Amino acid sequence: MTSEAKYNEIAGVNKKEQEQKEKQQEKRERAEKRENFVDDLQDNFKEEKRPAHESKLTFEDSVIEKIAAIACHEVDGVLDMKGGFFSGISEQFGGYSLTKGISADVGEKEAAIDASIILEYGHSAPKVFEELKRNIAQSVGQMTGLKVVEVNVKVDDVMTRKEFELQRRNQNKDVPNYDQGSSLR
Repeated sequence: MTSEAKYNEIAGVNKKEQEQKEKQQEKRERAEKRENFVDDLQDNFKEEKRPAHESKLTFEDSVIEKIAAIACHEVDGVLDMKGGFFSGISEQFGGYSLTKGISADVGEKEAAIDASIILEYGHSAPKVFEELKRNIAQSVGQMTGLKVVEVNVKVDDVMTRKEFELQRRNQNKDVPNYDQGSSLR
């Protein structure tokens, strides 16, 4: 050992440096423990804030179809909706389906609407289409909060208002008035 090393050992110079290093290491460890404790505490607090159950609002497709159908009937130039086979049968027996001619695909935040209409003769199909898109999107969005991402309109027939009313009157005449009478005998 050199004389300087012996002197440092006797004087405790290396011990002081070692002690300072140990103190700095202890400070670092305490600071790290404190940070870990704070992080763990914040994580636990965040978990307590989360709700145990999530609430959500959903809609049956038929609800969206009904809203869209009403919105369609409000547009000038749409005489009626054109339903499929089953709505035609139900109308033969005096029934009327408000949602005939409308189908909807509904997700949690968005909806897509398909409509089949009878266009009134003399009205511009593109203008009626634009008005239908706007009115359906506005009505569905306002009532449900869903975003209407797609509106497809199929023009199934073109009629004058007079022709349409005559056809409707004739259909109503074909339906017999069936009176069952009193059920209490």
